[in-house]
Amino acid sequence: MIDPLHLKMQWALSYPFTRPEGNFLFVDGRTLDIRSTKGPISGWQVVDGGHTRSLADVVGAERAARLDEGAYHPVVAVGSNAAPVQLQRKFARYIDDVVIPVIAVRLPGHVICWANRIAVYGSVPATLAEEPGASVSAWATLLSPRDYALMNATEDLGVVYEAVPVAVEGAPEAVHGSFEAYRCLTGHFNVRVSAFAATNSNMPQGNQWTAQELAISRLGLETPVDRFVAETVSDAALAAQRDRDLSGG
Repeated sequence: MIDPLHLKMQWALSYPFTRPEGNFLFVDGRTLDIRSTKGPISGWQVVDGGHTRSLADVVGAERAARLDEGAYHPVVAVGSNAAPVQLQRKFARYIDDVVIPVIAVRLPGHVICWANRIAVYGSVPATLAEEPGASVSAWATLLSPRDYALMNATEDLGVVYEAVPVAVEGAPEAVHGSFEAYRCLTGHFNVRVSAFAATNSNMPQGNQWTAQELAISRLGLETPVDRFVAETVSDAALAAQRDRDLSGG
């Protein structure tokens, strides 16, 4: 049996969490592969229970029609917001009525870096960062107006993050509207998040362990990563203070 402390540490060190490699559909708490994005969104081919069905057959005609009508906000998930485990957590209140197609895209002129923050659950989060000539692969969530408002509420807009417009490449033809992504207001480390593949970038990359080492160094500490994370997830006041010190707040 894993004790609560180590579960919290594992969560903190697992960010940005795993997700399917390609396009997928998060629907009513389930994660299903999208095999084809040809034609209207309602006709995208989804694998459900070992069978390939249209998205409309999976989610129902009414909910699929809203997607075809463009009743969604395309938001590029530059951190964990495209990971099914995070979608489960953030939309737990509506887990029986949530439809979020998640599509692979590329962001030219950008990379995804480690932010100079510590999240409430102990992870160093990610942020969008500009790098001319570079390009990064990511996933975009197509959020209904309700889900868009809920997602924005989890990002502390105006305090920690801001939503900025971004140009993307590789999105399915049926997806329309202006894409946006979250950018940390207080800055970032010049180290890319290794979970997001980038091309033509001059920045080094690292995982969450690397990000924790960056935070420890910036704070002027000599604490080992495992002890640092254990302290952060065990003491909310200490975590908040470290976040303020790290971000210059």
